Amino acid sequence: MEHHFNPFEPLSFKPDICFLTGENLEIKQFVPVFPAWLVVRYGLQEAGITLLDGIRMKYVEMVLPASEQTVRAIKKLDEVTQHAFEKGYDAVIKLPEEILFQWMARILYGVLYQDFVYVIRQHAQGGKSLEISALLKQRLKNLVLMMQSLVRPVEYKNFKPWSIQCYKVNISKDIFNYKDETQDLNFCLSMNDFGIVACLQDNGEVATYNKEVLQCVGNATLHPVQFEEMYGRFIYANYLLCKLPDYKISETDGVLVFELPDVVLKRDKMFAPWQDEIFAQVLTNLWKPWGITMNMIYTFPNSPLSYLINERTDKFIPSEYIGLPY
Repeated sequence: MEHHFNPFEPLSFKPDICFLTGENLEIKQFVPVFPAWLVVRYGLQEAGITLLDGIRMKYVEMVLPASEQTVRAIKKLDEVTQHAFEKGYDAVIKLPEEILFQWMARILYGVLYQDFVYVIRQHAQGGKSLEISALLKQRLKNLVLMMQSLVRPVEYKNFKPWSIQCYKVNISKDIFNYKDETQDLNFCLSMNDFGIVACLQDNGEVATYNKEVLQCVGNATLHPVQFEEMYGRFIYANYLLCKLPDYKISETDGVLVFELPDVVLKRDKMFAPWQDEIFAQVLTNLWKPWGITMNMIYTFPNSPLSYLINERTDKFIPSEYIGLPY
């Protein structure tokens, strides 16, 4: 059995170990979690996010230890994505999904990495070790190995690990708006004139589950409230997705190969039953900026409110008919 880098067995988040490959670094060097151009474009030099335990950390302080090869790969990733993201939707949809995956995974994992460094230090001071659930360890270990596609060939046998959808979004003010959710590896990004919703390790099942809605929406331009609803559909479906055993991971001629396990599950068994009330709660959280409350979204026995699909006609609602602020 090949040995693959796994920073969770044992926990190894040290400044002299490359976050991506596990190489020992003779010279300490770092890559930013948030691309430098993004921080400059949106004036985020003093901005930051709240980590675990309420610790506030600036975007510019978040860095990852990296080997020379990883530094070069991230630099190239940032150049390619900056070029497309600054041009906007028409350029972004031409990017390979793998590049979008690498970009989102680097930010999601990069922020989490800062959490781990901080929490491990806190636990060590109290003489305790950090416990992480087996499922989260499995997912994050796989995320790191999949991100190695930045520096080596990675192949997925007869499947793709993610569901990624990109939309043109009518955003009134160009701000950098991103959300992620660690447990199920969900990611949502909007800026310029586009938005991306993604599940980074659902094996494409969430897109299949939402196939009718996705076909109905097509490549229409979305109102921000519609975009948030699409993200809500993605994260709720991913929550309902039955958890599968780990991938079969092997290496052939330097290529890292992922295969789905030999578990044949019927489609209708892939997801737990949908519950309108829980989905409505997801929407309530996402629609807070518009002051849309739970009782406006859902009252039994009616279906939850949708700004994407007209309940009577089952057709897409064009964004100009939404009647909410952009």
